Amino acid sequence: MLRKTVAFVLFLLAGTLPAPGQRVGVVMSGGGAKGLYHIGVLEALEECGVPIDCVAGTSMGSIIAAMYAAGYSPAEMRAIVSSGVVREWVSGRIDPNRYLDYYRQVGSNPSFLSLRIDVEGPAGKRFRVPTNLVSSTQIDMALTELFAPATAAADGDFDRLMVPFLCVASDMNHRRPVVLRRGELSEAVRSSMSIPLVFKPVEADSMLLYDGGIYDNFPWKPLDATFGPDFIVGSVCTSGNTPPSGDSNIMDQAFMLAMQETDYTLPEGRSVTIRRAVDAGMLDFDRAEAIMDSGYEDAMAAMPEILRQVAARRGETDYAARRAAFRGKCPPLIFNDYRLEGLTRTQRAYIRDFVKVDRRTPGRQRPMGFSELRDNLYAVLADGDFTMDFPHVAYDTVTERYSFRAKFHTKPNFKITIGGNVSSTAFNQAYIGVNYQTIGRVGQQLGADLYLGPIYTWGTIGGRTDFYMWKPVFLDYSYNFAVRNFRHGSFGNITKIDNTRQVKNSESFFSVAAGMPLAHRGVFLIRANGGHVNYRYDSDELFADDTDHSRYSFFGIKAELARNTLDKFLYPRRGSDLKLSGIFVTGRDKYEPFDAEKFLSRTSRQWVGARLTWDKYFDMPGCSWFSLGLNVDGVITNHPEFTTEGATVMSMPAYEPVPHAQMIYMPDFRGKRFAAGGVMPTFDLMPNFFLRTGFYAMFREKRSFVPGVSGPVEDKRWHYIAEASLVYHTPIGPVSLALTKYDLRNWKNMYLTFNFGYAIFAPKGTFY
Repeated sequence: MLRKTVAFVLFLLAGTLPAPGQRVGVVMSGGGAKGLYHIGVLEALEECGVPIDCVAGTSMGSIIAAMYAAGYSPAEMRAIVSSGVVREWVSGRIDPNRYLDYYRQVGSNPSFLSLRIDVEGPAGKRFRVPTNLVSSTQIDMALTELFAPATAAADGDFDRLMVPFLCVASDMNHRRPVVLRRGELSEAVRSSMSIPLVFKPVEADSMLLYDGGIYDNFPWKPLDATFGPDFIVGSVCTSGNTPPSGDSNIMDQAFMLAMQETDYTLPEGRSVTIRRAVDAGMLDFDRAEAIMDSGYEDAMAAMPEILRQVAARRGETDYAARRAAFRGKCPPLIFNDYRLEGLTRTQRAYIRDFVKVDRRTPGRQRPMGFSELRDNLYAVLADGDFTMDFPHVAYDTVTERYSFRAKFHTKPNFKITIGGNVSSTAFNQAYIGVNYQTIGRVGQQLGADLYLGPIYTWGTIGGRTDFYMWKPVFLDYSYNFAVRNFRHGSFGNITKIDNTRQVKNSESFFSVAAGMPLAHRGVFLIRANGGHVNYRYDSDELFADDTDHSRYSFFGIKAELARNTLDKFLYPRRGSDLKLSGIFVTGRDKYEPFDAEKFLSRTSRQWVGARLTWDKYFDMPGCSWFSLGLNVDGVITNHPEFTTEGATVMSMPAYEPVPHAQMIYMPDFRGKRFAAGGVMPTFDLMPNFFLRTGFYAMFREKRSFVPGVSGPVEDKRWHYIAEASLVYHTPIGPVSLALTKYDLRNWKNMYLTFNFGYAIFAPKGTFY
């Protein structure tokens, strides 16, 4: 209300004063996130009725100027920036949880870093050095969505936009600034903001175009020479011509080192400069509101001088009418022609299938809206096997549809991944994975993974094939082995314990699976496993590897429906994970006592079962710092009794709602039938840092025995877990400090554990 009152008073006062100027141009400097300052300046100019007849900009200034010229109001620009999407555009990362179909994410690894090697390329080019720090795909597609309709409406002539527009880029082939006034508006803006080392430059004609700020960070002279305005308003968000400091981030350093000296002095007598050296980094989009507000404040402070020199006024309805008239000429962004270049014929067919451009009907490309095309492209690009250059979009006035043309590149086909888990306990792991991939008519992966640690070791070798039938389908096949050695004591305990046993089990099996997506984040999977699992457990006389030994040789089938929208696969904060599965397992149970040298009994065992698990995280309305998670887990089986009580319990499904529960063996939390659930209140302390609490309860079927106890002892059916953990998500994995309490009857069974990284467990051969 105060803004409009001040604007109205200034409007009235200005009407009584002489003013020679009529035609007004606005020029905007570059500056990354600092450039959001210009939105506030435009807000103030429109509120006070100042006509804007032409605009120009460099880098971030070119984006704001182009948006205004394309018919976006300052209020719409503020809303777009405030939504947080700009931060996503410049992140360089396509979120796989948002865009990648879940069926392509089945399986996770604890990777810290990965290295790609082109084993098929020339010897000197097998290790590819990145050409830029940040992928521009997100911002390329965002600029296409923002500006392609305006380009079509103006027929590629920037003078025919709602407001005539120009921007400046730097041609590094010829070492000169270039004024861009025609062509694709999105390409011009993208060329103007290609910060050296940060974003990949744009190649156009014979030019290699980088950020316009290198040669001209304030293009008032091209504006003046091209459009000849009577009055110029300059918006400058940087101190300009200053060297970087030792505290500047790498993007700021790259920009400032590349910049040459710029003339920020406008001609006297027919100009006003609105300027502030905005204290923000190139990517400080979290401060968007404050930056935009500072531009508004500075423009309002300069407004009396502007209104004194500018006689013409334009009311709110005039702005709205002009905007509506131009946007009415902008054709909706619907595509029916897709040209995927830079690929082999089979690779192109593979991508066309997954982008769904023709639904496997050659020559009959189906219409697709921008959002669907973008999401389908991101689904292909999110896993990092392909990259895409700047896309070109053209409008066909005959078909009234757009064409999409982009050049694709394949990433190096051999990848080495390193990761693991660092713990205050014995649950330390080292991980290494190797993967070789080829993409032709189908996508083929071959690889191996190895996890090494004193508690848990797991290895797998196998492959995966992705192809398209009536829907995308995948097959995977592998040989797996794992050893869980819980003979290292109940680590991390800070009190006495009575809920664990020291056991060891190992398994070796082959696995074959087929799956297909169910919607974007769902999957249907059928898996068959066959092999054997060994159970070793304490005997009354011995505690060593030479203890009682049970072996179960098995074959099993599992069908699973799953839907996953979690933002993290460990310590998630948002989303949900739902799984419903059914199993059939058959095999032979063999028993070897500690004092025997061969198996003494061989008995067939088989069972069926079903399991439902659901985790869901809710944000509380009006309370951004608090969320509530829910956990549900239920199992029903006709799991048989094995030859020994120890093997029977070890083979049962377990309730393990917290990571620590997987690191120790607790017979109490295993049963052939149980229902369990919990609540997880979470309190945000700062970005990516939160306190998670949890309370869980399990009710299981009563057993006729208590493992490890002889004689009549009551088997308790209710069991509880309470946990409080501090979690911080780093770029390479979570850091957590957790205090975990099992059961509530006494002071025993309390654990304190610190972990950095991902504690990963392979799916078991018998599916639990």
